[in-house]
Amino acid sequence: MQTSINSSTSFLSPPSPTTSTQTNYGSLNGNHGAVNSAIIEQELASSTEEIFATCPKFRILVLGKSGAGKSSLINATFNVDLAHVSHEQSGVSNIDEEITSEQNSRFILHDSQGFAAGETQNFETVERFIKDRAQRPELKDRLHAIWFCMEIPTENGALFETADQNFLKLDLENVPVIVVFTKYDLLISKLEKEAMDDVDDEELENLVRQRADRIFEEACIQPLRAITCIHSYVKVSSKRNDHYRDTLVNLVTETRNRLDERMWVLWAMVQRASVDDKINACVAVGRRKYWRGLASSLHFPGKSLKQCLDRIHDDIIKVWNFNDPHELLQSPDFRILLGHMVEDLDERPSPHARQVITTVTSAIGVVTSIIPGAVVIAIPAAAGVAIAQWLLFAYQETPDILQLMMGYICDLTTVLQCLFWIMRVHGDALEVEPHLIELAIDAHKETGAQQFIHRKIRSFIAATPTFKLHKKDLALDELVQIIQSVRFKPEKPSGSGRPRALSMISDYSISSTLSTAGSTIGV
Repeated sequence: MQTSINSSTSFLSPPSPTTSTQTNYGSLNGNHGAVNSAIIEQELASSTEEIFATCPKFRILVLGKSGAGKSSLINATFNVDLAHVSHEQSGVSNIDEEITSEQNSRFILHDSQGFAAGETQNFETVERFIKDRAQRPELKDRLHAIWFCMEIPTENGALFETADQNFLKLDLENVPVIVVFTKYDLLISKLEKEAMDDVDDEELENLVRQRADRIFEEACIQPLRAITCIHSYVKVSSKRNDHYRDTLVNLVTETRNRLDERMWVLWAMVQRASVDDKINACVAVGRRKYWRGLASSLHFPGKSLKQCLDRIHDDIIKVWNFNDPHELLQSPDFRILLGHMVEDLDERPSPHARQVITTVTSAIGVVTSIIPGAVVIAIPAAAGVAIAQWLLFAYQETPDILQLMMGYICDLTTVLQCLFWIMRVHGDALEVEPHLIELAIDAHKETGAQQFIHRKIRSFIAATPTFKLHKKDLALDELVQIIQSVRFKPEKPSGSGRPRALSMISDYSISSTLSTAGSTIGV
């Protein structure tokens, strides 16, 4: 799609004064202009940057023997391409080494090769490492989670060595531990080979799953619970298909459930396996501050509408944490495309109102240096007589501005959800590219998601009297409900191969082919 930027676009400004009535701007702000300004700056500050200022990266220890599937697990959960997690000789790792990836810069990995029968040196090294990290004064230097990886046994034999049992009984300084039973797919494959041939595919699948659950209970859960009931557990497979995708989601969810309020949002940003956690983190970040001001055009007096929308846009992009080295999702072209999506939400006939919608959909793109002070929401005190008139205008325009802002936030979140699935389908560690963004935008439209979202927003605005829109969290709650109501799933391919379509899970469902050719986005 070719997108042009018109530098002569008109931007929102106060209406011309029509009366000579003097208005005291200070009285509108309770004579606390400086204090209000500081509060506004704090409100508009990036929620994600505040999180990163405290702890910029999630630090995780992955513990397990060579061959336990740690590399595959890390690659699948964080959507990176680490050839191996041990950088020394095979099976040996340095637990103090900080392993990072340019493809996902928000996590730090520490690797330990697990405990061999009869050895004590590595056990002492791991214990020392955990205790040392727990004593670090800053949150960013502490250990935030431990994954203890054990391959699900497919033959008889003891699952936990003596050192494994001792580790699980340690005082781990309140660091959450998830016991990750890996290679669940190998157990399924073994049982499928042993299964009878005289049953249909669906019955065979059910029988195999039931038997796998019994074996997992006897071979893994019972031995774990005989050692400790403190640590949670999950079974996982890193295979990229519908049968096993949910196992990674379960791991992400279980990790999140063990984290406190300071860390779970960062964890949701870091992981790239669970759509629900991404969306929940977007909502959490938005609720912290500026989404609460959606119903008021004056929530950020002295700030431009572009600044407000840019802040919301940037924070949502940071939550999704795509591998986007060229920052295409923060480019002016992408912002303008998002702005065009909400144009159909403008239903006002007046020319002056048309100027406002032009502002909203254009100003979120690039603002050239020749148009200073664009889209200023609040009028400087020097404007004098214009203030009262502008306040009335802003109040009357609130439902329409609100409709557009809700549309922008919902459309952006949903497009990114489509992009998430498209990139998962296309492969590990994929970089964001223009054609993938095009596919996401096409899917957003062709699945009916855009129509569904806009219909919901129109219905909410039409059914809610203006004075009620200013009630605390009313618009926010509706916005969250709409965002949470739209989910997608990759369709199962008719034959072998990867899914090639998304379906929306909501009031109705329309398929959108993932391989549909889209329009180009200029970069």
